[in-house]
Amino acid sequence: MRYFLDMNIPIYFCMETGDILETKTKLFVKNKEEHLFLLCDYILSINLPKWLKRQKIILFEFNQKVQNQDYPSFSSEQSKSLFQQDKMFVNKLIIVYNQSQEKKQFVENINQTFNILQARINYFIRKYINEIVIPESEIDFELKSCLFDWLAPNDSDARTIASAIQEHNNKNLIIITADKKHWTEDLLTEINNDLKLKKRYPSLPKIEYIQDYNLE
Repeated sequence: MRYFLDMNIPIYFCMETGDILETKTKLFVKNKEEHLFLLCDYILSINLPKWLKRQKIILFEFNQKVQNQDYPSFSSEQSKSLFQQDKMFVNKLIIVYNQSQEKKQFVENINQTFNILQARINYFIRKYINEIVIPESEIDFELKSCLFDWLAPNDSDARTIASAIQEHNNKNLIIITADKKHWTEDLLTEINNDLKLKKRYPSLPKIEYIQDYNLE
């Protein structure tokens, strides 16, 4: 089977925060066997680099707060690039740090995890990705726009899902994601409500969720 990976798959594979989805993703990837893993060019060339840049800012904000509790969170110029969920993650790290009995070790572990993210992402791509599909410049604008109407303001998901649909109509695939809220069958069927797109993309991929992956 050809699995089209959402960006949260390499991210969960490379992170070490103790989230159950990290455990499930690592097991799913390591049980790859004869399956083929696909990543779209948009994720590889644009979205992952942007994510990695934000992780550096997250680490900076965490360390600033740890070193000085009076530091006003997200007051740095670079923190303007953070998403709301990024800020929530920083706050969660600070809470866990404050509750930790081994604060020095916790800080060392967080810094080690974040500092090797680039290397871990590169390793994941090199070892597990079989195909990079749909050049970013070839994403169907009409298809992306149709998806964006449902996903707004998430242009990044619209581009990624559009890439999956385009590649599926070249050769069958299954989408694998952890996003049960936005990546739904209802979203995909929106394509069928546009007669031009339905004719252009008569086949829609199946979506599977890493949450449903059996750990046994």
